[in-house]
Amino acid sequence: MTDSLTRATAETARSAPATVEDAEAAWLAAQTLPDPEPAIRALLHPGCVVVHSAVGHIHGTDDWLVYAERMGRTSRVDTFDVTVQRFGTTAVVSCLQEMRVAIVPDLPPFVIQAAVTRVWVQSPSGGWQLAHLQMARRLPPG
Repeated sequence: MTDSLTRATAETARSAPATVEDAEAAWLAAQTLPDPEPAIRALLHPGCVVVHSAVGHIHGTDDWLVYAERMGRTSRVDTFDVTVQRFGTTAVVSCLQEMRVAIVPDLPPFVIQAAVTRVWVQSPSGGWQLAHLQMARRLPPG
C-alpha cells in the first residue's frame, strides 16, 4: 500500500460516521446530491466491492462511481424493511430500496427497485465505512 493511500484511508476513517445509522443516513443523502461523488467516496472503504445491475457487474470504488455517474442523477431514494445486524466491528444492513434515476435527462425519472445489502466495517478510529454493496434489481409487482 502506498503512503498516499494510507493517508487517504486514515483521513476517511477519521471523518467516517460514528454509528451505522449515521452512515446509512449519510449514504442515502449522498445519492441525491447534485455532485454525489465526493460524499459517496468519503463513505467507502478503499477495498469496497459493489455487485450490481441486472447483468451482475462487480466493481471496485472507481469503476462503480463512473458507472453510477453514467446512469444519471438520482432524485430520490426510499428504503423499506430495513434490518441491521451487528457482528462486532461489522454491520450488515439489508433493505428493499427504490431509487428514482434520471437516465434520460428530459424524461421523468426511471424507478429502480432493488433488494440491497450493505456491509459496513468499523475503522480503528471508530467511524463506519462501506466495505461491500450488493444490489439485486427487483421486478415491479404484478
